Amino acid sequence: MLALARQAAGSAEHHFTGLQMPVSLIMDAPITQALNGGGPLVQAKDAGLITFGSAPLHGGELLDAMTPELVNLIRPGLSAAAAALLTAGSCPGLDVVLTSASTREHWDDMAKALAAPLTAQELRRVTDELAGE
Repeated sequence: MLALARQAAGSAEHHFTGLQMPVSLIMDAPITQALNGGGPLVQAKDAGLITFGSAPLHGGELLDAMTPELVNLIRPGLSAAAAALLTAGSCPGLDVVLTSASTREHWDDMAKALAAPLTAQELRRVTDELAGE
C-alpha cells in the first residue's frame, strides 16, 4: 500500500498516513497475527502509520456471543460490550479503536475498560480459548 501511495503521489511525499481494518473477537486474525509479531497492523506501525481498528463489536452481533464465562475470562466485572471492546483495544500495534456509544454511561464503561489494556499473555489466553486450544 505504501508503494501504491508513492506511485500515486509520484514521489515519496504522499499523504497515506493510516490503516483501518476490522478488529474484534469475530475478526480476530489481526489480533492473533499481531500477538505473533506480524500481520498488517504490525507492518503498518513499523512503517510509521496510525492504525485504526473498526467494528470492535462486529456491528453489535458480537454482544450475543459474549457469554458470562467469556466476559469473566477477559476481565471479571465488565459488561459484554466493554469486554469485547477491551479485547480489540488491547491488540498489539493498534492505536485507535473506532466505536460509538448510545449513552454517556456506556461511553464511560468502555473508556474505563480501555484504560487498563489486557497484557499480551491475557489476550493470547482469550484468543487461544476461542480457538479451542
